[in-house]
Amino acid sequence: MPMQTLSLCTLHPPLATLSTFTKTLENPSIFTLRTPHKTTNRSSNSYRRRITVFAVKGEEEQSTPSWAKPDSDEPPPWARNETQQTSSSSSFEPPFFVYLLASAITAIAAVGSVFEYVNQKPVFGVLNSDSIFYAPVLGFFAFTGVPTAAFLWFKSVEVANKEAEEQDRRDGYR
Repeated sequence: MPMQTLSLCTLHPPLATLSTFTKTLENPSIFTLRTPHKTTNRSSNSYRRRITVFAVKGEEEQSTPSWAKPDSDEPPPWARNETQQTSSSSSFEPPFFVYLLASAITAIAAVGSVFEYVNQKPVFGVLNSDSIFYAPVLGFFAFTGVPTAAFLWFKSVEVANKEAEEQDRRDGYR
């Protein structure tokens, strides 16, 4: 395998040649070759040198993303997400917690209507129990409220799952 080297210390000649380094490069990685330190008294030269050697395969050195090449028209990943968000902003979808809140309020109103009918309490303090519209109004809230609450809850789960899958796709998990 051909080995390419790069010395970060170019001011001084290396103290050890690479031919004395006998590590095989089966898995190319970054490693450091440290040379022995020579220290002498002040009258002669005292020095300390370190050589750093990088070994990389030739193909890996040229692995730049396609969007980073100078002649590429492909936008970077963050720019692709921005164009997708602007195209999807034309159809507004409320977040999941809006559906969940509406489901909870509808379920409370439906159950409350049943309790008001059983206890003969006035509806919102407006319709008394002797009114002709008392039973139909409470019946409408009770019978349509429970399925509506179930639908809104299902819709909130559906929207939350859609948002989670979209985030997973953006993060690269799918």
